[in-house]
Amino acid sequence: MSITKALSLPMLVAFSLAAGAVPASAAPEDSEPSRGGTHGFVPVPEEFYEPESYDVEACGSTVTIASGDVREVQYRVRVNKDGSTVVRFRGESTVDLTRKSDGAFIDELDVSGPFTQRSSADGQNAELTFRGASIIDPTDPTSAAGFAAAGLPYLFFFEHGKLTVQVEFSDDPTVMEPDSVEVVHSPRHVVDVCDMLDEAR
Repeated sequence: MSITKALSLPMLVAFSLAAGAVPASAAPEDSEPSRGGTHGFVPVPEEFYEPESYDVEACGSTVTIASGDVREVQYRVRVNKDGSTVVRFRGESTVDLTRKSDGAFIDELDVSGPFTQRSSADGQNAELTFRGASIIDPTDPTSAAGFAAAGLPYLFFFEHGKLTVQVEFSDDPTVMEPDSVEVVHSPRHVVDVCDMLDEAR
């Protein structure tokens, strides 16, 4: 999941709220539900998988990331008593990667790692937690700078562990790019996707 996709999730949540489609677990409460069953998770709308593909300028070329054949992501929304929102995603998902310069191709890369976004009531702060397996691409300069400061590749993949990112936003709703992005926890084993594509040639 890209940072852009992650940061767009509140829009998806707002859509669900407006449509009255938020799961019952989204009602205000601070406690976590018991384990077992669906936990209030429901399939994501088809819009979650759009666009079908997008380009990332990386690896000295253009890398196209496309939704794979496996699309079984579910989500759940929880609005806490303090107004903060927690959105959790789980389920199976894959992507296909293609490097334009040499046609290097990775088919059906597993990116099924759970994802959680905790947003403050005013929407100006968020904590994003990605768990492996995940692919990360910072599609704005602020995110790229934040990952670079943490010593992470521009476009990277990790199969295990977790990545936690603190994000701050402007109070101007027309500004889409975050004000700051700080990596507070990195997975131990990160792989540069450019190296993966080199091996796939």
